[in-house]
Amino acid sequence: MSLVNAMLRMLAVQALRGNTIAADGVTDSSIEALSSIMSNRQAPVILVRIDEAKYSGRNEGFFVTSGTVTFALDLIVASAVTHKVDGQTVTDLIIEPTDAGLEFSLDMLDRQWRRVLSDPNNAFAECFRDLIAAIGPVKAARGVDPEGGRKHAIRMVEIEIEPVCDPAPGAALPSVIDAALTRLATVTDYQGAVAIMRAELGKGADLTSWQKVQSTLMTTAAVPGMLGVAPPDALPGLVEAVDFDNVGTVINGAETELTEDILPDPDLGGSA
Repeated sequence: MSLVNAMLRMLAVQALRGNTIAADGVTDSSIEALSSIMSNRQAPVILVRIDEAKYSGRNEGFFVTSGTVTFALDLIVASAVTHKVDGQTVTDLIIEPTDAGLEFSLDMLDRQWRRVLSDPNNAFAECFRDLIAAIGPVKAARGVDPEGGRKHAIRMVEIEIEPVCDPAPGAALPSVIDAALTRLATVTDYQGAVAIMRAELGKGADLTSWQKVQSTLMTTAAVPGMLGVAPPDALPGLVEAVDFDNVGTVINGAETELTEDILPDPDLGGSA
């Protein structure tokens, strides 16, 4: 996962809150967090999560520049039930078997999340969209009891997206990420998280160009020198160096003699 994925979840939650029939019943990753705001009645809620990610790039290190994640929305009609456990009041959320009325609520939520995250006038949704380079298939599945086959009032929507990548250590902060953090900082509950993310994304600024290349590609100290990014005394006779900002073009562009010589083939037992 990545900090961009965290921003996507936070932005989606803020965009959706107050703009669907779920009202404030929208949460990030954990449905239990909703128990404190629900009364003892059925209510629609939305759970935002990212559970899967796939990065298929080769020889790109851990800060890969291409990948997809499964952005998911669980649309649920739940009931909050309060009871006593060892003298303590405990609230549990129960997802009921569906009926015509609950199905209509799910259909309405399914329409509304699409409208809200597409809304040009929703500032959080705009930042959410700015962090997405491409949107793939959208699929939905029903919540079904695996034993009895009974359908429950939950619809799980999964959207394949290609988010912008986290910047590698030492890289400049992309404007879309900076804008997302600035927008999230307007929410009191996120201000601490935003400060932590900015501090983390700022690490590596004091690395030299060749160290940034080594870190980005997750390789050994010798490789930056082969690419022409190294301390001047380590490269006698060097005419033109490949700087940090352009190294991605060298590695991710068309295969050349340079890339063949420097980057070992994983299929042959090498490592990047």
